[in-house]
Amino acid sequence: MIRVYALIALASAGLGLGLWVLWISGSTPARIAAVLMAAVLLLPTAALVRSMARRRSKVLVRDENPGEVVLRGSRFFALALLIALVGIIFYPVALGVAVFRDGVEEGSASMFGVSFLVALACLPVLVMVMLGKYRLNRLVLTHDVVTYHGYRRSWSARWDELDRVEITPEQKVQVLISGRDTEIQVPLGLMASGPVPLAEYVDDLLRHPDRRPSKSPPS
Repeated sequence: MIRVYALIALASAGLGLGLWVLWISGSTPARIAAVLMAAVLLLPTAALVRSMARRRSKVLVRDENPGEVVLRGSRFFALALLIALVGIIFYPVALGVAVFRDGVEEGSASMFGVSFLVALACLPVLVMVMLGKYRLNRLVLTHDVVTYHGYRRSWSARWDELDRVEITPEQKVQVLISGRDTEIQVPLGLMASGPVPLAEYVDDLLRHPDRRPSKSPPS
């Protein structure tokens, strides 16, 4: 574990030095590239720290709609990942202008090559986001069915197929809604609610069917 922390510290120091070189170069595109890379590094880190702190949160974020209750995901976490994705894709654009127009050196050319390949790999993800293929995650509870919608996939089960709700321990904290032959995993680091109130609310609906959302009236 100490070696892992040491490697992370060395990598962070190297990246920080690279960003500093870009910033002091005097090139406006290079400074834009430095800001983009700082966003790529800092925003997901802040989202991760916030999600870890939320493990002790007593907040229950609940939206009641006709026939359903929605426990939504963390908008901050999703937005941080989206901004980081945009930063990854546009970073080599700014860096390329700095290298080939302004002559910024100090290893920037090789950094441009690597970042360009990474941006190409990430571009299809941004396109799918723009096309609505990725959506904010959420747990949807109706009178009959429990559904967890991840960013791309969904998992569903009927209430009568489930018999317990539990919170998994560290490191990966999840709410498991499960039965004999089915299981729905809700990653709490991605949710807006704290693990305990979310698990208690779902467990209460599991034990008391009369408290579940009413069936939607026929249209």
